[in-house]
This record gives sequence, structure tokens and C-alpha cells, in this order.
Amino acid sequence: MTRILTMLLCMAVAGAYAQPSPVFTGFDLNTGATKTSTPKYFAKLGSRFVFSAFTHDNGTEPWISDGTVAGTKMLKKIHPGVWGSHPMMFTPLGSNVIFIANDSVNGAECWITDGTEAGTQLLKDINPGYKSILFNEMIAFNGKVYMAAGDNNTGIELWVTDGTATGTRQFVDIRPGVLGSDVANFTVCNGKLFFTASDGVNGVELWVSDGTAAGTQIVKDIVAGINNSDPASLRAIGSTLYFTAYSSAAGFEVWTSDGTAVGTQLLKDINPGTAQGVMSSTSLVGYNGKVFFRADNGINGFELWSTDGTAASTKMVKDIFNGTNPSMPEYFCVYNNKLYFQARDNFSEGELWVTDGTTAGTQLYKNLNPTGGGYPRYFTVYKNHMYFTAIQNGFDYQLWVCDGTAAGTKVIAPTGTLNAAPATNTTEFFVFDQDSSLYFAADYTSAGFELWKLSDTGTSVGIEIVSYDSFALYPNPNNGTFTVQLDDANFTTGTLQVYDAVGRKVYEQQVNSRKQTIHIQQPAGIYNVKLQIGDVVLTKQVVIE
Repeated sequence: MTRILTMLLCMAVAGAYAQPSPVFTGFDLNTGATKTSTPKYFAKLGSRFVFSAFTHDNGTEPWISDGTVAGTKMLKKIHPGVWGSHPMMFTPLGSNVIFIANDSVNGAECWITDGTEAGTQLLKDINPGYKSILFNEMIAFNGKVYMAAGDNNTGIELWVTDGTATGTRQFVDIRPGVLGSDVANFTVCNGKLFFTASDGVNGVELWVSDGTAAGTQIVKDIVAGINNSDPASLRAIGSTLYFTAYSSAAGFEVWTSDGTAVGTQLLKDINPGTAQGVMSSTSLVGYNGKVFFRADNGINGFELWSTDGTAASTKMVKDIFNGTNPSMPEYFCVYNNKLYFQARDNFSEGELWVTDGTTAGTQLYKNLNPTGGGYPRYFTVYKNHMYFTAIQNGFDYQLWVCDGTAAGTKVIAPTGTLNAAPATNTTEFFVFDQDSSLYFAADYTSAGFELWKLSDTGTSVGIEIVSYDSFALYPNPNNGTFTVQLDDANFTTGTLQVYDAVGRKVYEQQVNSRKQTIHIQQPAGIYNVKLQIGDVVLTKQVVIE
């Protein structure tokens, strides 16, 4: 049977949606003299979520919430006194969350919680004694959590944990000795774990792991010898890894990889010669079958570019800021079958722009701050609307909502007497699927920078939003056993349903990890696989032979 890899792009038809009916709820976590709890690092844990927050009496400690004010409390006092344990890197692992915290005895080390005070414990003292663990980041992969961690004897290396003390160990010693390989930039793509590291011989290069020590190896020595190619901005889009890297012939440019040396190639020398075509911190986003990013060809400055993965298709979408001046597009967000971003042009500073992927369809969406740049950023899609922070005048950063029209793009806030610039430090949004609400931190009242919840009480029309890099399903065709993999690091849980050719639901199960194997027993044929994550619905076809 012919292999079918068709993605059902169940995009909502471009247009306006009814304005949200928002209900704001404030959580005054820090009632002490210092005010301000600065909640951050949200992660789902079963039917609740955990995060970090500061209080006057306890410092910064882990908190847990079921979405109600009464059900929001400090999870555990890990560090004695007012300093706090400063928990971070909350990473879901099954029914637990792994994180880093400092208990004042063991230094900053690896901890685990099941959502109870008794079940919140030191997982392992990796750097024995009061010395803190050396760490960079964590990621869930293949039912375990991989960490860039180490001690004073090994430096930062690749570690792994299955949630037990004995199962928390150094996975591979890439660079033996005290210097360590400085593992970083974890990204899961097409069933593999990509990262950057230096083995002391090849410099900082792209590495890959299949979850085994033997299958953990350098992908390609882009810059031969000890010098670095410094891969960065690793982004899984479809089954391809896109990233930026330096080469002696082309400077910093966009590269692609399938995890093999032969399949790791320079996409295009956008700025010919050794001059950089992209910045190492370039954002790469999948939209409508292409990848969008900002690049500089040496003539037009940093502008909006796109590619379908071939050199011939890699072109500038539009010279937004005419001439050599850069428009610096950034903060990309796919919403309502369009790609939104921040950019500047000859007439305005950083403002809200939109593109459908064509030159004519790339235009200023709305001038949010006519007296200066609005600088929209930190976009997120919640229910039928797009939310972000931006300046409405002066330096007054506010929360904004977009319903798919310029007229419906406006400031949204709770009622009452409010502080100016409440969203100046708002950098993180968290959609909690248990109560279908949007959580964030803001400084609206005299309580300071606190936790807020926005609940859209309007009727959802079931908008279905899918980006090019939504999720992978493989192998396809198959015998009824296949793997579903999501590249979104913020994914926590969803519902997977399988429908036959006549629309009858034949299978359903929860998906609780970014990579999960599905087993169904059905006759040969073509089936629709629907993955629902909150109000977002992603759909693919699968062929069972």
C-alpha cells in the first residue's frame, strides 16, 4: 500500500472570533512586608501544577496549585530560614516532576516530587556534600529525564534519571576529566535527542543520542579539529532538525540535520562568504509547510526569510525595512492560519506584523503604540485568541488580546484601580488544561508582582490550530503500533483518539509524555488520528497494513 503522510491541516478559517469573556483571578501568595511572589517555571503535575514563588518568610520555594486560591500553597519548605531553595527546571516525568533545589546541606541538587510534601525529596546528591551540582538544563526523553549535570571531578556531562536514586547516573562521559563536555541545547527530533557538546578533540559540535550509550555520538565535526562550530537555536520542525552553526567557509548560517553526518548540511550561504547570514540566537518557526526565520544577505539587513528545507527555496519573504536597515523580526507565533511577529520598518519601531508567507501578505498588522514602538512579545494562543505583552504608550507594558482583527487587538485587564505597566516583567504564560485557564505573573495591584489567572468563559468554537511542526507519527504505514512524538517542550498531557474511514471512534487514550507508543488492533485501512491538547486539536492520517 502506498505510504500516506498527509497532514490534515485543520486550521480555523482566517477571520475574527468573538471577543473573550475574561474573568481575572488574583493570587496574593506573598502577604508579607516585601509583597511580590514572582511566580515562574510552571509545570503540570497530574491534575495540578507546580511552580516557584517567593514569600517574605520562606524565600523562594516550590508551590503547587489546583487552580483555585484555596488549593494553592507552598509544596515544601526545602531550605531553612528566609533564603529559600530557589527551585527551577521543573520537568515532568510520569507522575512526578524532577527539579533542582538547594536545601542548604547538599547545595543545589536534583529533587523529585509527586505533589505531596512527604513525596518531595532529594533525588540524589550528585556533587557530594554542601557543594552544588553543576547543571545547565533538563529534558524528558524516552520515559526518562536527561540532564546536563556533573560534579567538580567530571564537569558538566550527560546524566539521566528514571526517578530513582539508583537510576540517576552519568549517562556518558563525553569528555573525561574535570573540564567536562558542557552539554547543552537539548532538543528532541524524530525520536532522537540532539544536543551540543565538546569531547576535547572536536570542539563544540552537534551530538545525538538514541537513548543508549553506544548510540550517543557526535553527528558531524562541522569545523574540523578543536575549533567550535557552536551549534545553537536547535529546533525540531517536522522530522528535520534546524539549527544555526558556524563554518570557516560560510560563517554563521542555518543548517539542517537528520542525525547523520551525511544528512547534516548547510541550508544555504545566505550572506556569501564568511560574513554571518544569521545570528546564533535566531528563532526558527514552522508555519504552513515552511520554516521562517530572520537572516541577513549582506544587502537588506536582517529581514524575514523562509525555506522548505532546500537551498533553492530559501529566500527573503519581504524587505520590511527598506534598504540596508534591519527589520529584526522576532517573537514568532502561529495563530488563525497566519504567522505573527514583532518587526520594525521605515515608519515605526517594533510593532505587530503578520504574514501568510507571501510578500504581499506580509504587512503591519497594528501600530500598538503610535508614539513609539509597541514591542509585542511572549505570544501565546489560548482558546480562540492570541495573547501577548506590549507597550500601549510610553513604557506601559500591558496584556493584549487579538481576536483575528486589528480592531479586536487591544489591552485586556481586570477591573478596578490598577498599576501602570503591570506586564513589564511578564515573560511566561501557562495554559492549565484542568480548568482551561491561562496563568501568568503581573503587577496589577498593591499586592505586587503576583500570580494571575485568566479564564475565558465564552463558548469555544473549537478552533483547530496546527503548525507545520505539530507532532510526528511514525512509522507510517504500520501494523497498528506507532509512535506519537511532540516537539513542544511545554507539552504535558493530551487525549489521543483514532477514527475509522466512516468517522467512528475506534480508540482513545491519554498521552502523558512527548513521545508515546500507541498499540491499536484494527483492520487494514486509513484512519484519522486526533490529538487534543486543551483547546488545540492536531490531526494526522495513519495507514494500518
